[in-house]
Amino acid sequence: MILWSLLLGLALCIVIGMPISFGLAAISLFIFVSADYALSPIVSEAVNGLDSFPLLAIPLFILVGEVMSEGGIAKRLVRLASAMVGFISGGLGQVAVLTSMFFGGISGSAVADASAVGSMMIDPMKRHGYSAPMATAIIVAASVVGIIIPPSIPMILFGVVTGTSISALFLAGIVPGILITLGLAVTTYLQSKKNGKAQPFDASELLAALKSAFLALLLPVIIVGGILSGVFTPTESAAIALLYALVVSMFVYRSLPLKRFFQLCIATGKLTGVVMLLLAFANVLAWLLTANMIPQQLVASLSALSDNMFVILGILSLFLLIVGFFMDLTPAMVILAPLMTPIVVKLGIDPVYFGVLMSFILGIGLITPPVGTVLYVGCGVGKVSMEHLVKSLLPFYSTLLLLLALFLAFPGLVLWFR
Repeated sequence: MILWSLLLGLALCIVIGMPISFGLAAISLFIFVSADYALSPIVSEAVNGLDSFPLLAIPLFILVGEVMSEGGIAKRLVRLASAMVGFISGGLGQVAVLTSMFFGGISGSAVADASAVGSMMIDPMKRHGYSAPMATAIIVAASVVGIIIPPSIPMILFGVVTGTSISALFLAGIVPGILITLGLAVTTYLQSKKNGKAQPFDASELLAALKSAFLALLLPVIIVGGILSGVFTPTESAAIALLYALVVSMFVYRSLPLKRFFQLCIATGKLTGVVMLLLAFANVLAWLLTANMIPQQLVASLSALSDNMFVILGILSLFLLIVGFFMDLTPAMVILAPLMTPIVVKLGIDPVYFGVLMSFILGIGLITPPVGTVLYVGCGVGKVSMEHLVKSLLPFYSTLLLLLALFLAFPGLVLWFR
């Protein structure tokens, strides 16, 4: 009854447009009252869901992305990417993909990636012969890299709600993130040959761009290097990254006024509030599911279908792809990760591998209609219709699905560090 109440309640929330966080609160209250439970766990479990030090990394990385966009760091990364790959046929498309990887290596957010890189790259791409839908499609597809290359906000969420090592998740995302970047770069090359013009290679410009972006490039090195070396935790790395980005933007580049920084803090606070409210009530629901042994029942049901790890992973992957059509990444992650992780662990699948896989699959959902958040951001930034954008995205969908099949067939690509 509890599982069906959850599924039907979520479906109702999606249909009527109710925020998922409020929907989870209503579903939890309904289950508590109908099952005659005491109501006190609603408060205690909601608080426990937020009483986690790693969660502090989320607002910090969001703010780092905002500071990058406003403080001139992102523009220098674009210049460097242009000097590195702009000479390839359809060069600006390659620049967009590479810039998304650079930006994702700092912000950890697909939405921030699409918004920041799109606002800087789409208009120049149009002027160089790209159609508006194609230019926007490249930006939107490349934003998926932002949640796989460390740091990654979805991986932080997965680590918090499942108790999986966030440092291991970040480490596991490096090779898949590079492979996704390469796959999208090849697709962009094939799609851009007739749409975009390349610029001549200029070694002096490359050196100048590298010098200009040197301080910006140190940021992902500090984040990832500090975590992997054990100098600091992912949360501490977010705080250090923010401090570094502020010093560079305010005192070196001098492109971020103090007043604007306060405005960015307010915007970050609003977005963080939405995520935290969702996490609070998702933890209440997770407590209900665990107390009623729902994960164990699902393990038994799936084990009855097959004991083959790849078959179960295929079923779960297909289910997550369908979920991504109708639910945003954050609620899907905090609701489904605690439910699915015990299943895969029981089958002998590394939770780190599943965390990266889940982040990637739900990331594809971000650029898939009808609820793709990044898709709507792309439509706004690129000033294109949903219909034309989705049509231009079809080759990129194919590439992402092929990469998903590759990661399913060869788990060692994700667990390379094991």
